[in-house]
Amino acid sequence: MSVKTLAVPLDLNRILSDFSDDIQKKNVRFLYSLSLLPNRKVAFHSADADGIVSAAILKTLKEFQTAIYIPLGFQELHHLELAHFFQTLNWCAIVDLPPFNRSMMNLYCDHHQSNKTLYKNAEIVIFDESAPSAAYLLAKHYQSRLPDSLKLLADLTTITDTAGFTIASPENIPSHILEVTRQEQAWLLDDICRLPETSEEILTLVQDFSSIQLQVFENEFYRKRILGLRSQRKRSIRLAEEFETKDVVIIIQGKTKFLKSAVVRRLFEKGVFITCVLFPGKIFTGISLRVNPQIPNSELAHYQVETLAQEFAGGGHPRAAGGRGPSLSATLTKIIEWTQERNFNYRVYDLRKNQKVLGM
Repeated sequence: MSVKTLAVPLDLNRILSDFSDDIQKKNVRFLYSLSLLPNRKVAFHSADADGIVSAAILKTLKEFQTAIYIPLGFQELHHLELAHFFQTLNWCAIVDLPPFNRSMMNLYCDHHQSNKTLYKNAEIVIFDESAPSAAYLLAKHYQSRLPDSLKLLADLTTITDTAGFTIASPENIPSHILEVTRQEQAWLLDDICRLPETSEEILTLVQDFSSIQLQVFENEFYRKRILGLRSQRKRSIRLAEEFETKDVVIIIQGKTKFLKSAVVRRLFEKGVFITCVLFPGKIFTGISLRVNPQIPNSELAHYQVETLAQEFAGGGHPRAAGGRGPSLSATLTKIIEWTQERNFNYRVYDLRKNQKVLGM
């Protein structure tokens, strides 16, 4: 194992001024405090079920149990100073993220096509861009050492991470996850992994999945919050009904929150080819891109959003990608140019301005 480079302390107060969202500021403070702890560290994608289940899988393995787990997303990894700081930490594993570590570590696992050509500086590399999820790859690699319940959760990420839902979200919650179909189980997993708002809550869920596993879905705290989320999904679907069907629909998030997955799913059902959700911030603009799963693979080259995400230092898959742009206006201009180059018609809905239509 190579000698580790010491991380250079950050001027955190100055960095926090780059973030306008109070929750994001809280998360950055918390992540920075975790980073200063002496233990070796595990980084995982904070934004979805795949990253959370992948972290839970590693947490059950003896060699990773004493590590500090750090959930990371585009916001942190695309901030230049934060990204540089995280690169220098003493990592033992990175899962469902780009291989940003500088020093040799124990394990790297991922399935994103955009990370295929990046150097993986790890003793064990588990990478397959054709795999449906990182958790699936981990469960396959460590199958003899994992309980069946975690194998089930890993299998469900092959639905959640590929937008492979074939049924609408159920309204009720079963008394036990094993009583319902695989599709309903996947909805439960997807919903519970959308509940955390802070990094601390994400780590609590990882710990619960690794310790009590499927009993998480019987916990009254989580069950009540899932019901609230499903009510929000209904409202989000009603919002999507107000949007006109175009090849590309671009949504700028305002103060009123909506459930992105519900809006995107309903727009796809209405015949939209590509959705782009923008999250404007003080310094940068978050970007989430999705392609309708009904578009056949033989035609995907014309639609694949990964190429657009790469223009914003992002990546992902041909059907699902993300990145971070500069100002909202500059980001929007580049996205519209990409859309027009492909002869797509489009609409821009600015939810900061009562859904005013900005584009054609």
